[in-house]
Amino acid sequence: MTSSLELKGITKVFTDRKTGHQVRAVEDMSFSVAAGELVSVVGPSGCGKSTILNMVSGLYAPTEGEVLIDGEKVVGTRPEVGFMLQKDLLLPWRSIVKNVEFGLEEKKISKAERRERAMLELERMKLAEFADKYPHQLSGGMRQRAALARTLVIEPDIILLDEPFSALDAQTKLVLQRHFARTIAEAGVTCVLITHDLNEAVIMSDRVVCMSGRPGTVVDEFPIELGNRTDPLARSMESKCGNYVKRLFDLLHLEDQAA
Repeated sequence: MTSSLELKGITKVFTDRKTGHQVRAVEDMSFSVAAGELVSVVGPSGCGKSTILNMVSGLYAPTEGEVLIDGEKVVGTRPEVGFMLQKDLLLPWRSIVKNVEFGLEEKKISKAERRERAMLELERMKLAEFADKYPHQLSGGMRQRAALARTLVIEPDIILLDEPFSALDAQTKLVLQRHFARTIAEAGVTCVLITHDLNEAVIMSDRVVCMSGRPGTVVDEFPIELGNRTDPLARSMESKCGNYVKRLFDLLHLEDQAA
């Protein structure tokens, strides 16, 4: 069952234990993500984008405000939330299928079912023939697809994405963006995407949230009214795409001037 997400008045302050120095990463930040929606969050470097994901995932709590999943306050990590990072973080000593099975090992399911579910995800990612290979034997794009399979095999309701395509070359990035868009649409997963790539934010998303410089807060958010979200490349060809990218660029440029 797909979940909704809401951040209500979130403030996060980090305190250095030795010096007592405080840094306000985000301040009074609020936005929501509907069930099945993909929302991108963009903003200047250091504005607290990754901090938001860490609070949503339950890795640490906000100083003020609350994060809600389906109206329930997040007070720790939750099995229905998946996390995908810029680095694939595959375990080098495990085969690809064993890496995909990793997230299932804490669940009370048999080895046979773990293997079956892992292989189904690898088939969806067109990686079944590489199941017994090791991460160093795969290309960067293939490893990211394996990381996506590992994320999806646990059947998350929400996926948090922290620059997952930024380390890829341009061609591989386009292929993986399209593959990811189709896969999550089929699964009906709710997603929050952190990215510095303004074009990516537009072509991947239902809506974009733009943050200020630190302490980060929402300065604008708007829907992306383009065609089918499952085809980012086709979206990038639409005339309105450039207008959305320019809107984001202008917002971030104003933030740079204000800093």
